[in-house]
Amino acid sequence: MPKKNSFYHARKLIEFLKENSSRLKPLTILTHDHPDPDALASAWALSHLAHEVAHIRAKIVYGGMIGRAENRIMAERLQIPASPLKPGEIKTSAHLAIIDTQPPFKNNRCPPRRKPALIIDHHPRHPDTQADCVLIDESSGATTTILAEALSLAKVSVPKKLATAIVYGIGSETQNLGREAGARDIKAYQEFWPKAHMQTLWKISYPKHSTDFFTSLLSALQNAFICRNVIGTHLGVLNVPDRAAQIADFLLTHEKMDWSIVTGRYQGKLFVSLRSSSPAAKAGKLLRRLLGGGNRGGGHAMIAGGSIEVGEAASQTAWRQAEDKIVSDFLESQGLKDVSPKLSAFYR
Repeated sequence: MPKKNSFYHARKLIEFLKENSSRLKPLTILTHDHPDPDALASAWALSHLAHEVAHIRAKIVYGGMIGRAENRIMAERLQIPASPLKPGEIKTSAHLAIIDTQPPFKNNRCPPRRKPALIIDHHPRHPDTQADCVLIDESSGATTTILAEALSLAKVSVPKKLATAIVYGIGSETQNLGREAGARDIKAYQEFWPKAHMQTLWKISYPKHSTDFFTSLLSALQNAFICRNVIGTHLGVLNVPDRAAQIADFLLTHEKMDWSIVTGRYQGKLFVSLRSSSPAAKAGKLLRRLLGGGNRGGGHAMIAGGSIEVGEAASQTAWRQAEDKIVSDFLESQGLKDVSPKLSAFYR
């Protein structure tokens, strides 16, 4: 098979939109639940591209909520045209595009047995993923990069707010090009950087945090444990599900840690975030195994997330057992089964 060049997926996307311009009107673009900056930016970029190259009107929708402060400010200040799903909205949508996720994953509201028109993602392809056009590029550090390349290839004029979203989408997903970013991510980031609004980027990156954030941070530190090169914590009940990922990123900044693992309870599910400082960690595969396989979790080499159903009516004992099992299984996978974690790691 010939090697795919850097614009392979971008070219295929443009061709698909042009060839199906009449059939895809109107188009519903669905992100994963509780969308992050990569999902929001790539969905907006797809909407803009579809309109400019094929005159396709699109609506961006998502399940759940935009919880993290940075993500909310991004959506509000850039006026991203994305809205929460209404009951039955996906079932009545004639044409569906899935962005930054895939239908078999349990983090989106794509109805069972629904075959989308288009899927664009940078996560590993699930064996059951099907669509009229599937564009999955694991070599890309962000789904936004694929869309940025398509906009560039099509020579589409990009508004300043969208350029700002693209820069933040790529930067957030790759931690400012330091995590799982390749040459293409860097090139796309650099191309749109001069077109972005710097003051808005700063305000998104350094938002004011709610009292709830500091409550979660306090809980994280009070309940933190350290086991050699692993740091982790159980956050308990969350008001926003992506808080677990936020705290996992923060804990990994500890100078002596190579792994962080964080759990949080939200609407009957135990959310788990796993982070590693090693590009060879295979965090996504590891977390999928820890959560029992299937579609409960996934990710990339250094970053992974997922959830398991515990039940909103479950007892405190059931929740604690689920939390303890995830951590103990992870420690065993790292050869730390017989090593006792240091509890209350930041209190002497």
